[in-house]
This record gives sequence, C-alpha cells and structure tokens, in this order.
Amino acid sequence: MRNRFLLAACFFAAASAVYFACNSQGGKQVPRSQEPVKNDAVAVPAGWFWMGSEEGEQDEKPMRRVWLDSFLIDRYPVTNAQYAFYLQETGIEKPLYWNDDKCNDPNQPIVGISWAEAMAYCAWRSKKEGAQYTLPAEAQWEKAARGDDKRKYPWGNQLPDKKRAPTGILEKMPNVGVCELGRSPYGVSDLVGNVWNWCGDWYDKEYYRNSPERNPKGPVNGIRKVVRGGNFVFLGCCSGTPAYALRTSRRNAFHPSIQKKSIGFRCVKNVISSVSDTGHHAL
Repeated sequence: MRNRFLLAACFFAAASAVYFACNSQGGKQVPRSQEPVKNDAVAVPAGWFWMGSEEGEQDEKPMRRVWLDSFLIDRYPVTNAQYAFYLQETGIEKPLYWNDDKCNDPNQPIVGISWAEAMAYCAWRSKKEGAQYTLPAEAQWEKAARGDDKRKYPWGNQLPDKKRAPTGILEKMPNVGVCELGRSPYGVSDLVGNVWNWCGDWYDKEYYRNSPERNPKGPVNGIRKVVRGGNFVFLGCCSGTPAYALRTSRRNAFHPSIQKKSIGFRCVKNVISSVSDTGHHAL
C-alpha cells in the first residue's frame, strides 16, 4: 500500500514538473499561485445509499436503494497539469482546447476529451501506477456526491452559492479546488458547477426502473454515454436555475465521440470490499 502511495506522489510531482516545463518555453512563466493541486484519491466505503429523485426529471425516477462496493475516486476532475504528463509520455495529439486561454490553466479541468480518450487516459494511468483505473459508474459518481443521507447537493440541502459551486455565466472555466465548501461527505470536490464528468455507463432514461440494486453498471449498449455534474456553461442556459441544475441526482448524456469545452472526467479505482450488507445500518 505504501508503495502505491509513493507511486501516486511521484506521479503528481512529475505532472507538475512537466506542466511548468511546457508552459515556460518561449519566456512564458506560470505564476506560483497556479502550481498544480494534488489530485489525490478519496475513499468511498461500501454500503447502501439512495440514488435518484422523486422530485427531478423522469429519468431520475424512481429513487431507490443501491449497494456499492468500496472504491476510490479522484478528489478533483483530471487537470491540465496531469494531462500534460500523459501527453509527454504518450506523444498523442493535444486535445481540442489545449491552447484556449479560457481553459488551459494548470488547475483547470482538462476538456475537449471524448469518452474513448478519457478511457485511454485511465488505461495509461493504470499501467503507470500499477492499479486498475477507469471512469466511474454513474452510481459511483452519485454516491461520491451525495453520501447515504439523500442530500440534494454534495454539501447538503442548502441552496447553491458561489462559495459552494461556480454559479452564473463565467468568463473562464473554474479552477478545481476553489469552492471547497462544496465538498461531498467524503471530501470529493468540484462534483457540480464545474465541468460535466464522463461516466462509464451507457444512458437509458428508463434504466432506473429495472436496474440491479447491487453495483449497477448501466445498460449493455446504447447511443449516448452518461455525464454527471451540472456545469458552468449549462448554468447560463434558460433550462434550469443553479438550485435545479446542480442537484446530485441530475442526469445528462452525450454521444461518446463528442469533444466539448464543458466535459471533463475523473478516475475511479475499485477496491476489494471487506464489508457485508449483513447488519449494515438501514437507510
């Protein structure tokens, strides 16, 4: 276990060095205040939680109890600094918005990434760290966001404000870690109000009505992939206020090939659970 933590620490140190090297060429200097944040993994314990909402859209119904095995999830979406290290090691083409001044700070989430590109990053990271990373299942994302107490937002049931999530129409994409009062019960940040997060699941608006109650992984096929986390672009639209758009049960989906400025991702690592639901506290 200690060796894996050391590998992770080395990974983030290398990512920082690569980002500064890439952005110091030609006289461009990165301010010290923009040093890359440490995007560590947060543990989410095994157990039951309540998924969905009876007050939201039809695809969020019914609210039902779901069991998930334990897993680790990135505290923040994958950042530009992390992705720079990946680009250097693999030599792949830079993402669509890599040179866009509104979304290329080291601590901004990497965007313009298709679902397959996000999965490719997870595969590379798995090999790099000697662990199995992938995109979160939709159920994993929601539990990481709301815990086991049916809360409406990651921080609780208090209405959104700028201390908890980016709200309104913004000139630049938010950096990760700015709204730490918006952390979930497990300490996961930037779950709502920043970029959408790709999930592993195919989308089906009726899936909740027939999905398994233990470790659901989504339909076996589909046309669009699930994304989660109301984003800063969406909040400027007329289709929802922050109070509605930033709910932890809110669902959305896009074709997996799409590369949008409003979509990023984070990784999860599944772990072997030693917890049984026998005698687990009832929800």
